[in-house]
Amino acid sequence: MSPVKNKKPRRGKPALIGIALVFVLFLALLPLASSQTEEEYSIESYSLYFDLLSDNTVKETIEVLLTANQPFNRYVFYTEYPVENLDAIVSINGNTLASNVTAEKITGGVNAVYVSFPEVNKDDRVKIRISFLTSGMVQEVNGKQQFAYYVRFNQPVGVFYARLFVPRGYAVLSPIIPSPNKVESSANRMILEWKKIQVSAGDEFYFIVGFSEEIQPPRRMSPIWMVIIFISAFTGGFFGGILYKERRERRETKREILKSDEERVLEILKEGPVLQSELVRRLGVSKAKVSILLREMEEKGLIERIREGRSYRIQLKGQ
Repeated sequence: MSPVKNKKPRRGKPALIGIALVFVLFLALLPLASSQTEEEYSIESYSLYFDLLSDNTVKETIEVLLTANQPFNRYVFYTEYPVENLDAIVSINGNTLASNVTAEKITGGVNAVYVSFPEVNKDDRVKIRISFLTSGMVQEVNGKQQFAYYVRFNQPVGVFYARLFVPRGYAVLSPIIPSPNKVESSANRMILEWKKIQVSAGDEFYFIVGFSEEIQPPRRMSPIWMVIIFISAFTGGFFGGILYKERRERRETKREILKSDEERVLEILKEGPVLQSELVRRLGVSKAKVSILLREMEEKGLIERIREGRSYRIQLKGQ
């Protein structure tokens, strides 16, 4: 008998074994592949609270309600603002547990806040509350204070809330972007609330609120003070008339020199692409105002915004 005939059946057996091994390996890797595309958790609600403590200090609180899709033991929050007096509370299935919270400055001036806690299991509900003091959200614009904030979501959110607490003694002025869903007033503060249901991944929100010290009603003056004010007004008017023409000419000259924000951005981009954070620094305006300006310029076809990490690279269209 030819030895070749004996070898034929032996070839088929290793081939079948190899196919079986590949199939088993495929089944073993399938859950791993699917888990890589699945988020660790679903966000049921995401709430932001801003308490204006002074012209430069804001207490920010983030409250997140999550449902675990797989085991995890850490939540990360990113902010471009300073972080001080950091605190966090974590509740798992209604039970408050010990947690560890730290902040670390990463590239581009972004702070990463890490909240670590005991590992949760699939379908567990986790409530995380992070609070800290920050600055840079309130800036003076055209003689009045202006609060500005920007947030972007990387995954869907069931309900998104934002609340701004304005203390007594301040009057809310325009602009207010977007229009709040609810405004409440109490004895010591005013509350502006925004609400959005079913937020999609990639959605962006810009909040701008102007405010100033509350204008008090005038008090009744004594006759002596009225005479002093009349004399001062007459004297001031006399000398003011002399200087009026000169100051008006200076203002007109200055107005001609000043350029619009769009023109300033275009001049900067002629030098080459820059990061959005660099534009904020060079323009000297709030981050939210720059974000709105760049979005409008992109819609006009003047510029392009290219995502780079947690920031954008800005360049002229077709550059």
